[in-house]
Amino acid sequence: MPASGLDETADSRQVVRFGVFELDVRASELRKQGVKLKLQGKPLQLLIALVRRPGSVVTRDELRRQLWASDVFVDFDSSLNTAINRLRFVLGDSAETPRYVETLARTGYRFIAPIEIAVPRGAAAERAPNRRGARVAAIVLAPVLLVLVVATLVAFRTSRPSDFRFKQVTFRRGQVWGARFAPDGEGILYTANWDNGPRQLFLTSPTSPESRALGFEELRLVAVSRTGELALMAFDGTMPITGGTLSRVPMNGGAPKVIERNIMAADWAQQNDQLALVRAVEGANQLEFPPGTVIHKTSGWMSGVRVSPRGERLAFIEHPVRHDNRGTLKVIEPGRAARALTREWANAGGIAWHPQTSDIWFTASPDGSPKSLWKVTLGGDLRQVASIAGTMTLRDIAPDGRTLASRDTQQLEMAAFIEGESAQRNLTWLDWSRVADISPNGRMVLFDESGVAGGSQYTVYLHRLDDGSTVRVGPGVAMAFSPDGRAVLTGDTENRTRLRLFPLGDGKQQELPLSGLEYQWARYFPDGKSLLALASEPGGPLRLYVQPIGGRPAALTPPGTVRNTAISPDGTQVAIFSADGKLMVYRVDRPGGAGRVVATREPLAPLLWTADDSLIVQHVGAYTQIPTRISRLELASGTLEPLRDVGPADLLGVNAITKVMVSSNQRTIVFNYRRVLSELFVAELGAR
Repeated sequence: MPASGLDETADSRQVVRFGVFELDVRASELRKQGVKLKLQGKPLQLLIALVRRPGSVVTRDELRRQLWASDVFVDFDSSLNTAINRLRFVLGDSAETPRYVETLARTGYRFIAPIEIAVPRGAAAERAPNRRGARVAAIVLAPVLLVLVVATLVAFRTSRPSDFRFKQVTFRRGQVWGARFAPDGEGILYTANWDNGPRQLFLTSPTSPESRALGFEELRLVAVSRTGELALMAFDGTMPITGGTLSRVPMNGGAPKVIERNIMAADWAQQNDQLALVRAVEGANQLEFPPGTVIHKTSGWMSGVRVSPRGERLAFIEHPVRHDNRGTLKVIEPGRAARALTREWANAGGIAWHPQTSDIWFTASPDGSPKSLWKVTLGGDLRQVASIAGTMTLRDIAPDGRTLASRDTQQLEMAAFIEGESAQRNLTWLDWSRVADISPNGRMVLFDESGVAGGSQYTVYLHRLDDGSTVRVGPGVAMAFSPDGRAVLTGDTENRTRLRLFPLGDGKQQELPLSGLEYQWARYFPDGKSLLALASEPGGPLRLYVQPIGGRPAALTPPGTVRNTAISPDGTQVAIFSADGKLMVYRVDRPGGAGRVVATREPLAPLLWTADDSLIVQHVGAYTQIPTRISRLELASGTLEPLRDVGPADLLGVNAITKVMVSSNQRTIVFNYRRVLSELFVAELGAR
């Protein structure tokens, strides 16, 4: 139940809920998803003072009077700043982009998150009125209060995970790629690959533990129409940048018919079976409804597009950075601009309209914790619905309100082949270890953690192969080593115009001059004076830029997203794997010029440009091709020499090799692979 603030006459009995947090004023405890956090003293008192007046400014003078006795000398400004910084640290909040506590410069602070207030049972009885007027008022107001209390209890009951009955409907080991209720609202259609088998379509129901294979191998279920037509997606190793091929086929059989290409997401309008599409185009994703009519565009990417039950609105999640699940839930009506219904989430994926209301349900994490189930109204009123032990992904909602979701165990793992070692070495650190760069001598690995363990701001790490040590560099997104190996380049998760250098020895971090670009990633040219960056101007499409440090960026390529790049040792040329699957070379001294196509018999993505004018390349096959092959391509002759196959030692649940990097001395290969294990559940609200 939304609340205006704590009742100051009784707030010692109250519990305040906001986001994933719960503030128990009586116990002086702040809990996150039931786990007590270390917040005491002035930071805790500051939080209580702010939630007493949510949405209102609490001035610094008011906080001085409330938190510090008048007869005690204290450096107030320093003490208050320390308290607010500690509070933000515990909440995972940011002064620049606040989710909970907003700063008003030289004035005070404001608590901006929606809150809910619960009064423990029996608290009202302990505050018995002692005057006749109060008794009369109580008699008059009793029916009203009873209604409010009942409404409050209902509101809290519907948001508690314990009020959901979860029934598991899949029981094998593997990944669920997509799932929807069948048109009858009872059957469940889903795509999965079990026990390292091929990806295919299955049919099951909550009343039976059996799943029946329907075929359609290597296709993924995207949507189901009211008339029983299936939208299926085929995709290969270029899927993250070019999208896949969309087909339609009747549920009761037949051959899939290709209808659209370069598709990232799709959904059917239930009124007229019209498709809404997210299409990958030059350096952007665009939302089309109906197909061919562009209603929204972004240089990032969009997922989970869903058409409202009446067909008048579309909801989707917009992600600003490619290959990153950080995103914002948005809604759009044809003829109007898209608008955000929520703030940006650290991890967001899985969305559906509730068929009995105009609410949008989705699964997301505000702070890097496992995704849980939320709902938001078209007016922006946000509320947590349920959470489970693990990561939840919403798949669909049936006409009667039953929810189809998966519990997913997801991990991005990292391993290395090192010259002189017979077996691959596991370098995985936490739960989402993404390699960013390898030092020139091949002995240090730069990576970041952007999963649950990495937190909402992500964390950059450095691993030394010589002694096996791993050290924390700082917050942000890992990008590259400096050419001299003395510093690392990082990006900011919340302000993508900012790049920072963290020294690996003595010294202070340094912020690079702003260029006006919003960065996806950047890496150094060999001379250390310029960066190669995949970036965009605000509101513009992605492309590769040459960015002199402190100078003006120049566009190297036309608009487009690239999967792999390699810079020549002299820094004069850049090889790329383009969105249309071509190996191309661009000259740095001709920004904006046409690239040269390198003729190859199959798609090859560059990993490293060697001193003998060859490219170390990755063979780009199916998205799920494991292992992947690494070869040497002589640019002068076109000769292709196989070097080795790269893949994990344990294949269970591994669905893709997402990245391969080779050190400049070719002695170390580091690669990422994603492991996902899923279980499908049907959840009923209020069932016992």
